[in-house]
Amino acid sequence: MRKSAVIVSVIVLCILSASLGFMLSPGSDFGEQADYYSPVREGGLYDSAPVPAPAGKGAAETFSSALASTAEQKLIQRASLSIEVADFQTSSDALSQIVARAGGFISDSYTYVTDTDRKRGEITIRVPSDRFLAVITELETLGTVSSQHIAGEDVTEEYIDLQARLNNSERQEQRLREILELAETVEEILEVERELERVRGEIEQMTGRITYLENRIELATITVSLYEPEPITQSWGIRDALRAAFAGFVAVIRGLIIAVGYAVPILILLGLGWLIRSVMVRRKSGGGA
Repeated sequence: MRKSAVIVSVIVLCILSASLGFMLSPGSDFGEQADYYSPVREGGLYDSAPVPAPAGKGAAETFSSALASTAEQKLIQRASLSIEVADFQTSSDALSQIVARAGGFISDSYTYVTDTDRKRGEITIRVPSDRFLAVITELETLGTVSSQHIAGEDVTEEYIDLQARLNNSERQEQRLREILELAETVEEILEVERELERVRGEIEQMTGRITYLENRIELATITVSLYEPEPITQSWGIRDALRAAFAGFVAVIRGLIIAVGYAVPILILLGLGWLIRSVMVRRKSGGGA
């Protein structure tokens, strides 16, 4: 019984450790209000003596500042360009060469032909972040840039926060595995395994998010719209007038067809009525004679 109580107590301490680590992680509102924190030690779960934080700063704020000062800034870079080109296929081939030289790849491509037989397309490319601006400069040489948008999202704080929480969860997982080896009864084993499953779920979720952020940080995304100029015509509106006249003619014919469809049944009924009346009049005239 004493051993079971010890195991349950250690599990509770692990849960409290995870909660405290989350509250003291960067970006946590609780961490900014903490006056001290207790780091994990080799010899036990927590050090018995609290370590005071520097005056005027919370422990989480100090820890976050220290990490931010040593960690490289994490930026997700995106851009979109609309470029008018003389020949779509030639420019598209040149774009592929630019991407290949930069060590990137085309992640999506969509092309179509307009009513005036002009080609248009939208191409999404991924290039290394350190080649982001250089690639944009090369893309601008493909033709006339009609619009351009460049954006950067700083995810440094989120990335550091995820790393801190992941490290804390991994330490908690290790503690639970040690406890699992000490468990003797089925109830103790099931309780530890349930907690292990929960912690593993959190680890996988955070690992997936970190992987996603790292992919977006390492490879910038650029969306390029290429289009050929529409032909310039001097029709003084004659073509549009003829088109409108033809559309009006078709509309009138369509209306007449619909009107005939409504009128035919009525004309048939009127014809039958006139025929019956004529027969009756002839009968009366014959009987009178």
